[in-house]
Amino acid sequence: MMATASTAMSPEDADRFRSFERQRHDNLAATYRDFFTPITALAIKPLFDAIRLQRGVDLLDVATGPGSLAAEAHRLGASTVGVDLSPGMIALAERSYPGIDFRVAEVEHLPFADCSFDAVACNFGLGHFPYPEASVGECIRTLRQAGRIALSWWDDPSRQRIQGLFREAIGDVGVVPPPDVPQGYSIFRFSDTNEFRRLLEGAGLAEIMVQDHNTAYLVPDVDALWHGGLGSFAVTASTIAHQDKATQAAIRAALERRAAAYKTPAGLELPIAFKIGAGRKAN
Repeated sequence: MMATASTAMSPEDADRFRSFERQRHDNLAATYRDFFTPITALAIKPLFDAIRLQRGVDLLDVATGPGSLAAEAHRLGASTVGVDLSPGMIALAERSYPGIDFRVAEVEHLPFADCSFDAVACNFGLGHFPYPEASVGECIRTLRQAGRIALSWWDDPSRQRIQGLFREAIGDVGVVPPPDVPQGYSIFRFSDTNEFRRLLEGAGLAEIMVQDHNTAYLVPDVDALWHGGLGSFAVTASTIAHQDKATQAAIRAALERRAAAYKTPAGLELPIAFKIGAGRKAN
């Protein structure tokens, strides 16, 4: 399931990648919010620490999804704009947080003038960008001098066990992604600290740091994990949905076997691991 890293996706493949991401996240918006947003929210405070968020800061939230990071920054006194590729996600964010400016936009073509923001945050969007170098460069373009950017991304699936359990269960059964799932791009490229650092260095940032964060998240049971994952993961859920009922049942059984290692009296205590990469605009 893990492709090799690629920095040379063709324009045609990039368009297919964006279309897939847009459609899947439009379809998953509500279920993603209900199951996965509390997990992605574990990175919000470290991101705010990395950009030194304070009251009055003009913040751009890239890949805002259902809008939870933008809403928390707004609550803390920042002036926040959230953007996302998915109209479905933006519609959900607007309904949930009507006092915040949310817009549909592609990260490579942000609808803002140069030097519009004091800070940019991107919570688990990086691996969904077909051209990450160009995407980070475009985010930096919108930063004022000495502005800060911080991005979160998942650690390796061996340490990030919610996605890891699903991918291993799929591997146990031996299925392949359906034809509409984009190939030739590794969503785990930036699970490698050195790759993450090289991305930020290549963007010309100063005061670069990449930090590991490890915690855990309690899921009530395998049923909640199964349905939550199917309602949250674009590639993984598409791969499972493409299979016949017997194969889907085999994947679920493999997931249950693997999840048993994390069973506690309170539920499944699943390790969560992610990285925060950050830096300051140098000029």
